[in-house]
Amino acid sequence: MKAKFATLIVAFALMLSACGAEEREGLVDESAVNGVYTQVALTLSAQPMVVTPTFAPTLTLAPTTTLIPTALRTATSAPVSSSSGGGAVGCDNSDYLSDVTIPDGTVITPGSTFTKTWSLQNTGSCEWTTSYSIAFYSGDAMSGATTTLSEAVSSGGSGSISVELTAPTTTGSYIGYWRLQNASGVSFGGAVYVQIVVSGSTATTTYTPTATSEDEATSTPTSTTEPSSTPEPTKTPAPTETPTPG
Repeated sequence: MKAKFATLIVAFALMLSACGAEEREGLVDESAVNGVYTQVALTLSAQPMVVTPTFAPTLTLAPTTTLIPTALRTATSAPVSSSSGGGAVGCDNSDYLSDVTIPDGTVITPGSTFTKTWSLQNTGSCEWTTSYSIAFYSGDAMSGATTTLSEAVSSGGSGSISVELTAPTTTGSYIGYWRLQNASGVSFGGAVYVQIVVSGSTATTTYTPTATSEDEATSTPTSTTEPSSTPEPTKTPAPTETPTPG
């Protein structure tokens, strides 16, 4: 294609040269010149157009941020340990020490009444007066009612807190949470709980402190035999005097 185009250019140049020669004679063939222009135009239009494709820039997607929701706490059916400390309200606070009666899993006959007692320490700066109480918090109330303290507990001291309860009439496992209240009825300290198993086939089980060796040692009185009485000696009659003949 390039060679053909060059040939046309050369021909055009020759024609122009020829036209220059004819000018001397005053003769110009305009139709021939126009034909050359037309031929060049047709040749150029016949060449295929090369279109350079233009690519649009590729969009880069920003990474998507996935929000992970905070895991929620789920309650478990198993009883949790009695709370120790925490839950202070002003000068009032408490700490669980031990179960005095009805340890976890105690078997109770349906409908039986029993007394649950906890040993708690006063970890606050205020004295627990007899206006303080222990009240039902959550779980199974077991017919228990808010009960005032039977004795005052000074700051740093400990005391036994009791509540009267009644076992449900349906067999199964039950748990109830209780919490101390101050004289204004405001709860404080950690919650404590009572957990029992109601069964109709087993007698009520109560908590009995382990006896020490000294308590187990019981003096047994030794029976003694009364001494037998000694028989009185037999009296010997006095000898009879025999008269002497005078």
